[in-house]
Amino acid sequence: MVGISTKGVYGVAAMYALASSPRQKLMQIKEISAITQISHGYLEQILSVLKKSALIVSIRGAHGGYKLAKDAQDIIVLDIIEVLEGELFTPHENSGASVVLESFWLDMQDKIRETFNIKLSELDKSYQTYFYEI
Repeated sequence: MVGISTKGVYGVAAMYALASSPRQKLMQIKEISAITQISHGYLEQILSVLKKSALIVSIRGAHGGYKLAKDAQDIIVLDIIEVLEGELFTPHENSGASVVLESFWLDMQDKIRETFNIKLSELDKSYQTYFYEI
């Protein structure tokens, strides 16, 4: 897969919202939905997958909600995307008749994975660097 669907984009957004919660406070779906502008129903589906993959935990009850299963510095954006989307970029076998093309596709796979190999806790720094360069 080369592109990232809304599921992957929204999953990263939801995880970022949870990471931004003060002192890992539990957040209810309606709060996450309001922050991310993701519909309640679609967000439930995404959170369910993230919970099954042990990236988040949920607590039931009136004071329940969702939070990260581990610290944001221990969660990689690539992991979030691959949980929701599958492997980010997989060249087809025999994608070229030559070793050069095979090497090219494998190199592209490494570069794409490297791009998304960023800690959830570092997204702020990444964005601030980008924002100030403009």
